[in-house]
Amino acid sequence: MKLTDFIKKVAYIGDSKMANGSPTYYSKFDDSYMTLVGMEDNLKFLADREITQELTHGVGFSPKDNKWYGWSYRVIFGFTIGSECKKGDCAYVASTPEELIEDRYNFFVDISEDCAQQHKDECQILEDRSGIRILTTPIKMAIAKGIDDIVDVMEGEKNCADLPEETLFKDDFHTVKCGRGEWVAKTLSDAKLMAIDFNEGVS
Repeated sequence: MKLTDFIKKVAYIGDSKMANGSPTYYSKFDDSYMTLVGMEDNLKFLADREITQELTHGVGFSPKDNKWYGWSYRVIFGFTIGSECKKGDCAYVASTPEELIEDRYNFFVDISEDCAQQHKDECQILEDRSGIRILTTPIKMAIAKGIDDIVDVMEGEKNCADLPEETLFKDDFHTVKCGRGEWVAKTLSDAKLMAIDFNEGVS
């Protein structure tokens, strides 16, 4: 599908939602951000696959391929009836809280064992066992109060140690719900769920 035809079909131009931002393309389906005016080539990968239905920021359906696609700026993948989700896939979400915690550990172990253990220790199993709560470890860091502080540090007039220290993530937490583990899409609705999980896994 030609890019110009694709954009006419799925998007509209609106004001930026950011102060002094550029005009922006938004999805006609749910008003989600697509790209900036002048950067239309960013949508070519969607036009090539004719992802024209229920197009959101990261998920949409292609009648041409009969697939639900999930994507981020790095990667795109399509799912249809018969698609499989296996452990290690980007769309995979563990089906037990214990496995969610183990997957979190394994994600960080390439950095170091200590880092992985810290991230594992941040996890609590929810009382109903529907997922985990992650209590982010607070960190203290020097914070520049303005551009002058940054310039002073860069020019050597101040050290980072001279800047005031603040604690970040002091009361920060979020939850991760259990998924379906390994499974096969038996319907297009299942394929849509896989595409959503894939988008979340690569974003």
